[in-house]
Amino acid sequence: MEDLIIKEVDIPIKGDNITLKGSLYYSSHLSSKAPFIVILPGFLEHRKNNFVKFFTAKLASAGYYIVAYDYRAHGETKTNHGTRWNKIFPLIFSDIHKVLEWVLETQTNFLLEDKIALFGRSLGGAIVLSHGFINERAKKLIALSPRYDYHTTQIKFQEEVIKKISPHNFLKKAPQNNHRILIAHCKDDLRIPFENIFKYK
Repeated sequence: MEDLIIKEVDIPIKGDNITLKGSLYYSSHLSSKAPFIVILPGFLEHRKNNFVKFFTAKLASAGYYIVAYDYRAHGETKTNHGTRWNKIFPLIFSDIHKVLEWVLETQTNFLLEDKIALFGRSLGGAIVLSHGFINERAKKLIALSPRYDYHTTQIKFQEEVIKKISPHNFLKKAPQNNHRILIAHCKDDLRIPFENIFKYK
């Protein structure tokens, strides 16, 4: 996309002395306030990978502001804060709350009516359906290929941990929030709620 404007941003995690490296993307034709979409890449991926690039161009051209950031121990954030993702995995999930705070506090001149959507793939989708789900400042949730059946992969988590971060756990606690899940799609993991993918198809 030739008219894509990219601004590098720092997203501070207050209290942890951590800054997440991020990028803000939008079309040069966008002259007014618009909704924001936070794109969350997959495990060990970063904000400049092909998934982010592909959807950033499409969504920016459709009239959205896009924010993407590198998780702790990922991408450019990794160079500043180390690479031991397994030691800080819960923080990688919970940082989305700070990112949403950053959008609401620093982008008010551009944000349309607090309209923020989360769009993630794999690990990003898991963050969307867990911590994104419990943060109602995210108005729409889109999760592609989020996996919770980690017993069938190289990553081995205990079953009680998987149940805790599974979207079904959060839906049981707050079923009224189900309408915020625009798409949750992962064919090989029955823990993912499929219903809305058919509703919005």
